Amino acid sequence: MGKSQPYIHLKPSNLIGSRSRKITGNVVSSLQNNREPEGASSGNSHMLRINLNKFPSFIGHCSSRINRRYNEDAYSMNVLKLPKRVEEAACINSKNVKRKVQHWNTKLSLDKSVLNVSIFDGHGGSRVSKLLASDLDRWIANTYPSKKEFESVLKDYKRLVGGQYWSTIYEKRAKFYNKFIQTCNTKQEQVLQRGDQTSGSRIIFDKWGNVIDKTSLLDEYERLRIYLAFLKHDLEQVCGFNSTLKDGEEVEKLFSGGSTASSIFLTSYDEAYSYDESFFVNPESLLKLIVTQVGDTKVILCDKNGIAHRLVRVHHPNSSRESRRLGANFQTDSFGEVRFLNNFANTRAFGDRMGKREGLTCEPDIYSYVIGSTKHLPRSEHSKLQFGGDECFICLITDGVSDLMGDQEVVDLITSTVNNRGLKVASPQYCSEEVIRYIMAVAGRNADNATCLCVRLPNWGNWPVVDRTGAIREEKLMSSSSGSERSNV
Repeated sequence: MGKSQPYIHLKPSNLIGSRSRKITGNVVSSLQNNREPEGASSGNSHMLRINLNKFPSFIGHCSSRINRRYNEDAYSMNVLKLPKRVEEAACINSKNVKRKVQHWNTKLSLDKSVLNVSIFDGHGGSRVSKLLASDLDRWIANTYPSKKEFESVLKDYKRLVGGQYWSTIYEKRAKFYNKFIQTCNTKQEQVLQRGDQTSGSRIIFDKWGNVIDKTSLLDEYERLRIYLAFLKHDLEQVCGFNSTLKDGEEVEKLFSGGSTASSIFLTSYDEAYSYDESFFVNPESLLKLIVTQVGDTKVILCDKNGIAHRLVRVHHPNSSRESRRLGANFQTDSFGEVRFLNNFANTRAFGDRMGKREGLTCEPDIYSYVIGSTKHLPRSEHSKLQFGGDECFICLITDGVSDLMGDQEVVDLITSTVNNRGLKVASPQYCSEEVIRYIMAVAGRNADNATCLCVRLPNWGNWPVVDRTGAIREEKLMSSSSGSERSNV
């Protein structure tokens, strides 16, 4: 099985020999302005261990309850250690079922590193969001991607949860598996827009003339691992449907609440570079970015021109896609907002046990992107990358931020903070805190919890000195200040 760890190991510069890979040397040189790392790992006596939540030069994080009584937001930062893609596929495709499961558990080497950063917005309490922050990464890493197990989980949903929604999915499980996992032909799971109208693929060449096949960022087993981990553990650990307790008020209270979840999974496009846990610190090649979405937390990317790109679509009751999926169980409340089952603001979430029967599911949307350094790409190939390459950073925010700021406003606040304060002061950590400070300044009495995570990409700080939404943010500050003065009179 895979494993998850909240830290990375880095090699000190005085231990890097001439035979070390060039990328490792770049990793260490980039750490000169970072905080002093914590002690070395016992299993890696010559390596420095750095906790990801204490890595301010590369991952920033800040959260506040704002004007709510409790903070129900949560987040996590981990490195997943997974088997090599070829070895895993060979193990799964083995004909001997008993041996391949045993081989998966004990024999596969965990060489591939994947940076996983997730954000969770809890509702009805913080139980679910805190549970996801502590365990979701481990659930994903430990999941054996078995089609048989996936069908068994769908059967459990039909048997334990019940309802027409899950009965239909189980009856059409072969079609469901083919569409969302095997062939992955839905819009949100396409790697890129169609470039070649005859084949539906878009081919990019590196400077040596090698083909970069961008239609296979995620294979069947990688998608299956995500779907199976989400559905299985939501059913069992989050909602408690496999509990021996009988349904009633006590069970509903014990397994109360729910949470949205947005996650990024970042790894090197060339798997060989991901064997170094610190691959993301100063990569000189392309990166593979996988984003999973459940609910309405948002993931935003800043390109090299400082333009914001939303990487996900939210799951709200007013979404036409969600309306088609769930039917007519939508009502409008007294504030004019559309609700699912007259209660839920999101149509997909972990938890929310009462809505599971009607299809309030944690089925994730999966998005795949190629980003990163274009150093080894000819200029003619840059335009084929979805965002042009050399992207600057990724933000994950809860609706406490997105309700008060547009995507471009968030990006501009971060870029202008770096432009004004300088790279040494305005680290991703400082910028995350600045976003939350701004929310605290403009938020009203009933403003929601706010959380912002900022993940640095190779082109950090190299955007144009332009603030496209500065006037809008200033106007919000002035309006908030005027409102406060009136209320004090």
